[in-house]
Amino acid sequence: MASFYGDNATKRDVSEPSTKIDSQDQHGRLRVAYDSFDLAAVIGTSDILYMQKLPAGAKVYEVEVNSDDLGTTGVLDIGWGASAEGGEAADADGFYASLDVKTAAVARQKYANTVAGFQKKFTEEVTIQISASEATSASSGNINLAIFYSVD
Repeated sequence: MASFYGDNATKRDVSEPSTKIDSQDQHGRLRVAYDSFDLAAVIGTSDILYMQKLPAGAKVYEVEVNSDDLGTTGVLDIGWGASAEGGEAADADGFYASLDVKTAAVARQKYANTVAGFQKKFTEEVTIQISASEATSASSGNINLAIFYSVD
């Protein structure tokens, strides 16, 4: 029977001498950046919804979005803008690419571990952004966004 160790268990128990585990992975305080947006018009393909900011040092663990049915059309991308200092590049769909918000409400959609934002540690403050790759047809409705992260 073989023994296998996770990355941090290896740092703690296998490495000689042991390697320090990042404080965010062991004793970090989980925080949430929450924001919501109430539509007053359709979201067009050239529109950007600016949401909460994530601080420098934020390591993202989970992103959840809830949305009303936003019409017969509507596909959203959720990511972040470039940092003011220039050290973090923009990624318009770093959390969600092509989130379908048409014909049915989105209930607690979680993002996948294949996106650029999965467990990303931001070196500089960034603003979370929502854009439409396909315009919504509804002119009313609500989008709720919760980003769970820790900081050093």
